[in-house]
This record gives sequence, structure tokens and C-alpha cells, in this order.
Amino acid sequence: MKMDQPEPNFLKEFLSMISREILYLTPKLLIAILMIVAAFIIVRFVGSGVRKLLSMADVDGMIKRYSGIELPISFNSIVLSLLYIGVALTLVYGFINLFLGEAYIEAATSVMIYGARVISVIVLAIILFTAFSAVIEKIRVESRMKGYLFFIVTLLLTAMLIDVTALSEPVKQSLYMGLAIGIGASLAVFSIWFFFHEYLDKMVGKRRK
Repeated sequence: MKMDQPEPNFLKEFLSMISREILYLTPKLLIAILMIVAAFIIVRFVGSGVRKLLSMADVDGMIKRYSGIELPISFNSIVLSLLYIGVALTLVYGFINLFLGEAYIEAATSVMIYGARVISVIVLAIILFTAFSAVIEKIRVESRMKGYLFFIVTLLLTAMLIDVTALSEPVKQSLYMGLAIGIGASLAVFSIWFFFHEYLDKMVGKRRK
């Protein structure tokens, strides 16, 4: 009979511990619900207001009208996406601070910064290739020029991709130095050919004769 006596005490302690956890989490859950409602209100009303202002401004139409370039992604979509991402990040930071504490804020910030760097590389790649396509369409460019421009764009994207890799700093510096030398040498050779190609063709033609 003495062996059965601790069971009610253990059950009582277990229930009391659960009740304390519930009482501890209830205010945080209420605050989290309020944060979600506030985020929904911001996205619903502020987002609709921003969408109306952007439609009145018609930035996409202005860009197409004055530059003749049609963006692959609408400017309105970019601005609204940034607004939604900002609200979502604020909500995530609030949840981390509320449930996990300030100790995890630094880790979350590091993850956010790295994700932002990756996204920035993707966005810059889209912008560079869009500009490359627009230049090729607007200007009659020789096939050699197209290959050269694509080569320069590829080198620039490679330099940006190196920045988001997990390589050590000495390796990154070495790769940056090699890319800088390669881009500089290619620009020098291209400049000589672009400005003096007629003179060089004449010299080569005379020697052949």
C-alpha cells in the first residue's frame, strides 16, 4: 500500500505543471493572435491603398513609354511584395522574441541577412539579363559582341555568387582578384578592338597582300 501513495502526488504535480505552463503561455498566445490580426489588417487595408496609388502612378507604363523596355516583373508587384515581406519579417521577429526570447534574435537575424543576400543576387541576375536582352533587341549587335556582353554578365554574376558561398575569406579574396583581373583584361582587349578594329583590319590586310 505504501508503494501506491506517491501516484496521486505525482499526478497532482503533473497537472499543476501543465496548468502553470498554460497560464504562462496564455498571455503570449493572446499577444500572438493580436499580432496576426494587426498584420492581416495592415496587409488588407494598407496593401489595397498602396495598390491603388501604384495603379494611379502607372510606373510600368511610364517605363515602357519612355524607355521602350517592358519589365519582366511588374513594378507594382515588386513594391507590394516588399510590403508583404516586411510585414511577414516583423511578425516572425515578434514571434521569436515572444516565444523564444532575445537570445534567438541574433541567429534569426543572421539567417535573414543570408537569405536577403541570396535573394539580392537572384534579383540582380534577373535585372542584368533583362538589360542584356533589352540592349540586344534595341541595338543591332554583332554575334561577337553578344558573346562578349554575355561573358561580362556571367563574370559579374559569378562574383556575386562567390559572396554568398561558404568559402573562407582568403579563397574569396583570391577568386575576387582573379575575376577582377579577367574583367579588366577583357575590357582592355575589347576597348582596343572596338576603337581600333578598322586600323587593325587594314594592317592585317596589308600584311596579307
